[in-house]
Amino acid sequence: MQTTSRNSTSKKSSKDFYSRSVITTNMPVINNHAAGIDLAGASSHFVAVESNGVVECREFGGTTDEVMMIVDYLKDNNVTSVAMESTGVYWKIVCELIERAGIEVYLVNPTHVKNIPGRRKDDRSDACWIQKLHKFGLLSASFRPQFDDRVAQDLYRQRSRLVRISSDEIRRMQKALDVMNIRVHKVISDINSVTGMNIIRAIVAGERDLDVLAGFRNSGCKCSIEELKAALKGNFNTHNVRELQHALERYDLCEKQISEIDTDIEDVMRSLILLADKSIEAEVSKASKQKSKRHEPDFAFIPYLNLLIGKDPTIIPGIGVQSALGLFCELGRDFTKWETEKHFTSYLTLAPVQKISGGKLLSSSTRPGSHPVAKILRQCAASIIQTDCDLSSKYKVLAIRVGKGKALTAIARKIAIQYYYFMKYDTFCVNSYNERNEKIHHEKQVSKVKKMAKKYGLTVVESIPATQ
Repeated sequence: MQTTSRNSTSKKSSKDFYSRSVITTNMPVINNHAAGIDLAGASSHFVAVESNGVVECREFGGTTDEVMMIVDYLKDNNVTSVAMESTGVYWKIVCELIERAGIEVYLVNPTHVKNIPGRRKDDRSDACWIQKLHKFGLLSASFRPQFDDRVAQDLYRQRSRLVRISSDEIRRMQKALDVMNIRVHKVISDINSVTGMNIIRAIVAGERDLDVLAGFRNSGCKCSIEELKAALKGNFNTHNVRELQHALERYDLCEKQISEIDTDIEDVMRSLILLADKSIEAEVSKASKQKSKRHEPDFAFIPYLNLLIGKDPTIIPGIGVQSALGLFCELGRDFTKWETEKHFTSYLTLAPVQKISGGKLLSSSTRPGSHPVAKILRQCAASIIQTDCDLSSKYKVLAIRVGKGKALTAIARKIAIQYYYFMKYDTFCVNSYNERNEKIHHEKQVSKVKKMAKKYGLTVVESIPATQ
């Protein structure tokens, strides 16, 4: 849609132009050249700017050419900072083009720009309201990784979706086997293992001989050949085998696409490292080649991360290669955007929000919703609760007192704090809590035993450790 120039003497249509006088207040102006954008969807966007004491709001279309007209309109009005809501995915192209023009963009949470009673509610008034809030500095920008790291974030989120889809297809394959009463997943640890996938591919290819199917047994399987043959005996219905085939094809497609995305992420990492390709290859080849676990990237991610930031976050308990990939892609490298670890954990929805009224604590719980990074950290916490480390000891104490769910969140928060300090200050403490807690726990247990002994008239004699 073509918009009229500000200096044009022609009459402006009420459809694409709206103006209102600015109501003066005693509040200090933080952003003198601020603008507000309300993204109404794919059809149109509304842009509000202030000029000579009057707020003008104009409507623009959603095509790329008209988004470029928004950029020109902001430049003509000397706008230096723009605020907009994160509505769906429509904000991405608008935000990107405005940032390329050198204009600061505040991407704000829609819940922070709620309507107030008595105010007119439409797209134009919303744009004016966002402009007014931004002018007085009442809006805070949502976190976005620095520009160079956003490609890795988009690729990782695509990869995560494909991993979830591939997991669903594994469950569908297991369902098809259950319908045919093929109980192979009862005798092997996972149908996604080498043995399980070889058997499934043979069944889809038309193999029905139990001896041949059992011959795909890997040497690492705990079950015997006879047990595997008994589990493989079932009713090979044609339509159920077709269902198994379709699930297998979708699974293979997901795995192929995940491999392609891993290649793209590796290319992004190469572009971020300020070294020649030969130097990068030499450094990566020096790293020890370990057998990759399921869903880990196909390339050696940690050597690339070491070359980029000079740190290896996998030394933090619970953080593996896949978790390190997710944390880096989601959070980037710049941790100065969070002043303290409390700001960081609050952003991740891992810190409890205390509601106090009249000096009384009403509630203390985490905010609703789950941040993608919080999910990664909870997975990290779940992986270390069975190990012998400081966070495992802390989890066992908390699980008794507050329950397993809250204890897992608390451990995820502690891992987040360790990751924050590691990335921002390059500091990491390994067993500070474990050593202190073991000593306190030992003293409490000794005191408890002494009280019980005194109650029953017994005497506690501490044993002397034998010398080696």
